[in-house]
Amino acid sequence: MKRSDLKAAIDDFQSTLPYTEGTYASRSWGHKLHSLCSYQGKFKPAMAHWLVKSFAPEGGSVLDPLGGVGTVPFEAALLGRRAITNDKSPLAATVGAAKMSPPSLDEALEQISRLEKQMLTVDLSADDIAEAEFGLNASVSAYYHPETLLEVLKARKVFLTDGVRGDAFMWASLLHVLHGNRPYALSRTSHPITPFNPTGEYIYKSLIERLQNRVTSALAVPLPQNFVQGEAHHGDFRELPNKVTDPVDAIITSPPFIGMRFDRPNWLRMWFCGWSATDFHTKSLDFLERQQKKSTNVYAEFFSTCTQLLAPGGVMAVHIGSGGRGDLVGDLRTLGKGYLDLVGESVENVEQVANHGLKDKGLTKHHHMLFFQRV
Repeated sequence: MKRSDLKAAIDDFQSTLPYTEGTYASRSWGHKLHSLCSYQGKFKPAMAHWLVKSFAPEGGSVLDPLGGVGTVPFEAALLGRRAITNDKSPLAATVGAAKMSPPSLDEALEQISRLEKQMLTVDLSADDIAEAEFGLNASVSAYYHPETLLEVLKARKVFLTDGVRGDAFMWASLLHVLHGNRPYALSRTSHPITPFNPTGEYIYKSLIERLQNRVTSALAVPLPQNFVQGEAHHGDFRELPNKVTDPVDAIITSPPFIGMRFDRPNWLRMWFCGWSATDFHTKSLDFLERQQKKSTNVYAEFFSTCTQLLAPGGVMAVHIGSGGRGDLVGDLRTLGKGYLDLVGESVENVEQVANHGLKDKGLTKHHHMLFFQRV
């Protein structure tokens, strides 16, 4: 894309903010699989749609090196682009992988049947059962009827033994039903996004039955004919030059806002993925949201890596919030310009955005999109 064309596209994007208009403004807009697994801090699907549509060429490739649960790459795949997602979190990477290659319903049910048979062969040790006494605001065992808890522990042991493999969709669906306040959930009553201390009676709920119901519901809406299966990676963004073989046409990503942490609000799902109490204090230090608290200079490495991955003339769109502590937006402008051409910016006031039932929606007042181009 010529710089002048990119500048015109940015100006049009700012003047219309198309993802805020009409049906795109609805919180529920988008394909059903965007909600495959609830997740705090998820990119707005309508915004992802318009960023891909406006700044990634038709038939081109889109990468999100901080992909989270794959909102941008999934929307890119829906729009016929070659999509690549990556995330360091095992939870987010599992959900992202599920969206890149959704199975048929028959395939998903076969995955569940395989899991059910594996669970019958699992012997839980005293150490396995002791794992259920971990918790950040209540113990894992407080969330489930004793029989449901045993099923969760057995499924977890299968997951930690076998890994995601080709069953990412099944595991992502299971992660979704681990907790919540609706009939689909395995837990006692809790919040569907952040597992607050549960309430209500201990009622047995079959893991396999809930999982079958979830995949059936999730796959009820077919994918469009132009959907292109994507590529998913689990690891640090710095590892991507060794994993992504061809330069990409667009990088669309959203670094963590200042003060945001993805491990603690998702602690129960992170526990299922193998994290222990120690990991929340030590392993989390390797994540960008913790590193940027010490110094935003870590983004020099980030922009350097993205420059290696971006094709000449390619566009990098960076979504970040402002209004809280620090000036991450200003730091990213400065650091990004050391590697790429800063062509323009768009800004949206989000002070009136709903809090989705959470007690604290944060201090973010504006969403910024910084648009860079590799010369």
